[in-house]
Amino acid sequence: ATVFAGGDVEATDRAREYFAPYPPSSPSIGLLRDGKLLFLMERRDIENRDAAAIAARLTAAFDEHCDK
Repeated sequence: ATVFAGGDVEATDRAREYFAPYPPSSPSIGLLRDGKLLFLMERRDIENRDAAAIAARLTAAFDEHCDK
């Protein structure tokens, strides 16, 4: 799912519950399974990286956590 802070306050608050203990970060990308956070890319992991580098990191996270 996609949640935009400020767009839907209820959805944003709910999403942030899943990302605890990480503080709110925009942008951020989380990988969850059964409501459990498996991987999180925070702003510092996204900024100054091009789309290919971000995609590569997400692919690696998916392969690590979901390709089993």
